[in-house]
Amino acid sequence: MISRLYKKALIFDAFPKVDSGYQQKTAQGGLVTTIVSICLWFLILSECREYLQVSQSFEFFVDQSINRQLQINVDITVNTRYLTVDLLDMAGERMHVANELKRVPTKFEVRTAHHVGEVIDRPLNVHQMVKDAAYNTDAFSPDRGAESDTSACRIFGTFEVNKVLGNLYITAYGHGYGFGLVHIDHDLMNFTHRIDKFSFGTHYPRLVNPLDNSIEISEAHSEIFSYYMSVVPTTYIDKNNRVLYTNQYSVTDYMHDAEKAQAGVPGIFFRYEIEPISVRITETYTSFSRFLVRLCGIVGGIWVTTGFVFRIVDGFWRNVMINNNKNDIDSFGKYN
Repeated sequence: MISRLYKKALIFDAFPKVDSGYQQKTAQGGLVTTIVSICLWFLILSECREYLQVSQSFEFFVDQSINRQLQINVDITVNTRYLTVDLLDMAGERMHVANELKRVPTKFEVRTAHHVGEVIDRPLNVHQMVKDAAYNTDAFSPDRGAESDTSACRIFGTFEVNKVLGNLYITAYGHGYGFGLVHIDHDLMNFTHRIDKFSFGTHYPRLVNPLDNSIEISEAHSEIFSYYMSVVPTTYIDKNNRVLYTNQYSVTDYMHDAEKAQAGVPGIFFRYEIEPISVRITETYTSFSRFLVRLCGIVGGIWVTTGFVFRIVDGFWRNVMINNNKNDIDSFGKYN
């Protein structure tokens, strides 16, 4: 029974072979074969590269969440010792945020910070981002300990605000919202600052935001630094369907001297606005089965199509040559 099926399987051959004695190899065929093989090699490499790469798709939706609270995470070092932090939002609520944040005397250092607006190449890796966020949600790192120079102040921590348009102010004692406290002289104010972290939503240390690791240098004692931010709720989905809910924001900065403008209070001001849209960033990749289908389709399709075209062109060329030879023979017989 098995031997009979085996014999039938041998007879049923979907790939007929042509005996080598009936095959004719030509220089033109060899040249075409070489060119097609080189092109196929490059196409195979391109398909393999695309299979190994992961791409991102972006979708935009109207934000339908009804969260009333929004968490803000800050880690800022200002080159002035006596500071107060306050917030005023569109709902009319006023907060003295300094009570919810930690303020540590420290030494001001530039470190590796860059100026706001410098283009930093930050490739988006959704898988690594979601993976790090899942296993690393620790708080801000503590200060490195006592230092001899403590002319600056580090402000860091998290606090919750109403999810509406709001303004966060960092001003000196006795100025702005710091009335009633000790009034420090204008000559002692220096709002040069380094922003190590500034983000909205759950604090994920490895999530990079536009203001992270940035610095602004004050050229006057009464400088005003203003940041205008548009916050967009964002969902990241990696290739393993793990989800990360967070927020992105864009920022525009502006600075001027309060004394020259004769208006305003020296300090650092963050104005944030929640956008009514949300973004979903999904990591996509090509499955192995689809990769094989595309690879077989490209190799088989190009090879068969090239062979078909070559046979047509070769047959046409042979007919032309035969007709030309026939005409030459007829002409030779006629004149002789």
